[in-house]
Amino acid sequence: MQVNPRPGASDNVYEMLWDCEFCGTKKLLGKTHRFCPNCGAQQDPKARYFPSDEEKVAVKDHVYVGVDKMCPACQTPNAALAQFCTNCGSPLDKAAAATLAPERQAAEGQSLGTESLKDRQQAALTKPKPKAKGFPLALVLVVIALLAGVGFCLYTAFSVETTTVSVAGFRWERQVSLEALQPVPGSSSCDLVPLDAYGINRRYEVVGYNSVPDGQRCERVQIDQGDGTFREENRCETTYRSEPVYGYVCSYLVNRWMPTRNLESGGDKSTPVTWPAENQSVLRCDLLGCERVGGRSERYFLQFRDPQNELVECPVDRALWDETSIERGFTAEFGTVFRDLRCSSLEPISG
Repeated sequence: MQVNPRPGASDNVYEMLWDCEFCGTKKLLGKTHRFCPNCGAQQDPKARYFPSDEEKVAVKDHVYVGVDKMCPACQTPNAALAQFCTNCGSPLDKAAAATLAPERQAAEGQSLGTESLKDRQQAALTKPKPKAKGFPLALVLVVIALLAGVGFCLYTAFSVETTTVSVAGFRWERQVSLEALQPVPGSSSCDLVPLDAYGINRRYEVVGYNSVPDGQRCERVQIDQGDGTFREENRCETTYRSEPVYGYVCSYLVNRWMPTRNLESGGDKSTPVTWPAENQSVLRCDLLGCERVGGRSERYFLQFRDPQNELVECPVDRALWDETSIERGFTAEFGTVFRDLRCSSLEPISG
């Protein structure tokens, strides 16, 4: 965003206005009239407001030194460089800065009228007050519930009892995944079409969008400098329009091996452990519709009775499955809450 002019520059600096609350004199100048020329009352920085465009009084050769300091003893506004109050002589090392009016904006070409101090003060009164620091009761209850839930989960995960179980059965399963050579549709930029693509359809269409600068949007901003003056800035930001980008896009077909179905076999120790039969439909060729083996997997399980006498099983490696006989003893851990078998804890009892 472009900002012009720079903050604190002497150009485009004007006097704020204020009204004397004691004698009712209106539209006194914020820098020139530090005290009311009619009754002598001192200026209150909180009472400063912006003039209309027709009422603006320019400040020539203004040297900005900072926001006024408010004397902690008599509340007189003093220049930012002052070390002691010009009214009562009190030191200003701990003085607070004067209250600033909120900046106001106008669109380019729009005029600004006299700011209503009453409306600003009313808006400040009706502005929602920040909530007091602390934790709302609802949040506290949610945190307690979350902590209780986490505690229960941790207890469920780690609270176990070790016991002895014996093998009640066996199970094995094997699976062969089949793939078929199929035509697969694709689409890409025409310079990225695969070499084995066919049935190519080339078309010219929108492939994206570019943001193109399309002028500027400006606003005039009035900023209270806190020393009885305000400055005006023109803030501009570039606007953009979206322009389509065209290119050639190709749609096509490519032959690819795709998963189609699984062949499965399984049983217990009473049945031989074999791979499922690859019947005559599994052809080995490179023609559309041909199938091939994509992968093989096998798993072996030992079965036990849990404390509720329900049959549960755990996966084990083939060697342990082969050497284990019915009713062989194992030590195992069961969760104390759900009585679930922790398969990773299985240990065969020797002897």
